[in-house]
Amino acid sequence: MKEIINRIRQEPPKIRIGKKGVTEGIIQEIGIVLKKDKIVKIKCLQSIPTESTKAIAKNISELTNSKIIEIRGKTFILAIHYIE
Repeated sequence: MKEIINRIRQEPPKIRIGKKGVTEGIIQEIGIVLKKDKIVKIKCLQSIPTESTKAIAKNISELTNSKIIEIRGKTFILAIHYIE
């Protein structure tokens, strides 16, 4: 698991949350990536306050039934539960 997390840290984010925020389309896209890769790196737009990133990550993790692996600044990593 640590190797996978280290690899994803080095990669660019696969999903970007823009000014529209967390939409149904974003949730669907994250769900597709999680099913395929089991892990996803997400970055929030610069205009979103850094303090809001934790709330956004928590909301998305609940909506996609995934777990927050890491939050750094405006970027966070989610993984589906069974890869632990």
